[in-house]
Amino acid sequence: MIRNHVPSMLRLDMSAVTPSERFLKREHLRLRRDFARVMGGKCKAADAVLVVYASRNNMTFSRIGISVSKRIGNAVRRHLVKRRIREAFRKSKADLPGGLDIVCVARPAADDDGVDVAASLRKLIVKAACQCPAGESDCTLRPNPRMGPTPSG
Repeated sequence: MIRNHVPSMLRLDMSAVTPSERFLKREHLRLRRDFARVMGGKCKAADAVLVVYASRNNMTFSRIGISVSKRIGNAVRRHLVKRRIREAFRKSKADLPGGLDIVCVARPAADDDGVDVAASLRKLIVKAACQCPAGESDCTLRPNPRMGPTPSG
């Protein structure tokens, strides 16, 4: 008998998640042409943990695609990094600029346990959004009382 065992620290209590905080299917970038379009643009920001590419999508919501190379480690480590990035986006998407397609490329430092992927992701999305055309009004984070003070950068 095969069991789906998920450690208790990774289980998500969906009753505590409001509908606006869910990571919906429409918020995923899945097509190769979408990744190529976003990565081919000039809106880019990077730090030691992540590289974030952004492009306007003419929608009211943002979509994210995540790329984690084999330099990060085996499949288990890569999937863990993807889950951390996805969760960081899910929790802070209400505070981020809307109408963006985002591709997030993880660097090897993203696999370290002490790294704050959420703070890095938030800061870099805002920085990349400022470089996109018609995005001057999106150059600030909206305050989120759950997340504490906004990162400066």
